[in-house]
Amino acid sequence: MSSADLTSQRDLPPERKVSAKGDIAPEHDGPRDTGMDDAGLHRWLERTWRTPSGIVGALSSVDHKVIARRYLITAFVFLGLGGLNAVVMRIQLSGPQRGLIGPDLYNQLFTMHGVTMMFLFAVPIVQATGIYLVPLMVGTRNIAFPRLNAFSYWVYVSGGAFAWVSFALNMAPDVGWFAYVPLSGPEFAPGKRADVWAQMITYTEVSSLAVAVATIVTVFKQRAPGMSLDKIPLYVWAMLVTSFVVVFAMPAVMITSTFLILDRLVGTHIFNPAEGGDALLFQHLFWFFGHPEVYIIFLPATGMVSSIIPVFARRPTFGHLGLVLSLIAVGFLSFGLWVHHMFATGLPKLGASFFTASSMMIAIPNGVQIFCWLATLWDGRPVIRTPLLFVFGFFFIFVIGGLTGVMPASA
Repeated sequence: MSSADLTSQRDLPPERKVSAKGDIAPEHDGPRDTGMDDAGLHRWLERTWRTPSGIVGALSSVDHKVIARRYLITAFVFLGLGGLNAVVMRIQLSGPQRGLIGPDLYNQLFTMHGVTMMFLFAVPIVQATGIYLVPLMVGTRNIAFPRLNAFSYWVYVSGGAFAWVSFALNMAPDVGWFAYVPLSGPEFAPGKRADVWAQMITYTEVSSLAVAVATIVTVFKQRAPGMSLDKIPLYVWAMLVTSFVVVFAMPAVMITSTFLILDRLVGTHIFNPAEGGDALLFQHLFWFFGHPEVYIIFLPATGMVSSIIPVFARRPTFGHLGLVLSLIAVGFLSFGLWVHHMFATGLPKLGASFFTASSMMIAIPNGVQIFCWLATLWDGRPVIRTPLLFVFGFFFIFVIGGLTGVMPASA
């Protein structure tokens, strides 16, 4: 160690100072002090890794558990706000000519409800659960890139606060959570409302991307010794696949929002057919993200079910490899379905038929998961408790949704 390195340690806390050989200085009770017993080592590590006390410590900590709790609390606050939007809309629609709110405020409520539930609650809540559980389940002290993880939370809060402050100032988006052009373009949406939508989308998706990158690196590089990929829990597999879906899907909607704000503020005409643009390009880019987002929300739930069932069935999971391959297949196939949101836009029927096939094909890996879960229960000794009752409800909703999906999938 050079003299410059030693000089730079003057302002370090005692437990962080090192000797010229690279060891913790003995006088500071470092772990390489040969006289330290296990209890002393434990106290030293606790002092090094502790979360600072107080509100400042809670807000500045990079511990994955603290950040996950922040995410969960914030997401539930946004859930409450979005729920209040829904209550006001339902009261307005509860009778003819109710007159509680006007059309302009209704459009803002409608948009803010969708934006809040999709971008500020649904995706953050599943990623927050992963932030908390994945490092614990793979046996690492913290998530990879802990400061990036902390950064992701503040970006998320900034985007949500930006949207809701705009709502308080009567500047909230009023173009639906999907903000289709030309409705959201400069001609039909003057003012700053659609700009708020575009900016908020960029914030929340940057946040999701940061969490996804940290999760992927954690699973691949920070597993406990001896934990090979075939030994990691199924929930961790679900979060790993979900994170890859985020990495490939989220840039599409960020590009969409960036193109929209360029059309509105710079005059690029990317989505303006009168100037050589393409309005359908907006839908393609948006739904290339929008349908994988369904599985960004859904795959972690299947991982939870795969973790709950063997506990209450009192036997190991049936078909572990089949469940893992099903998760990967669902993540892969989710990128081949987006056009079934656009069957009414006049696309060529031959092209639409391929998306019909993909929309039906994704039922196969989902069906494999159902049968693996049922086989686990059938061959086990189930203990009927509340978590398993929730799983039975999940089965019913999942199967009904899958069967009715055949009709919407058909072009």
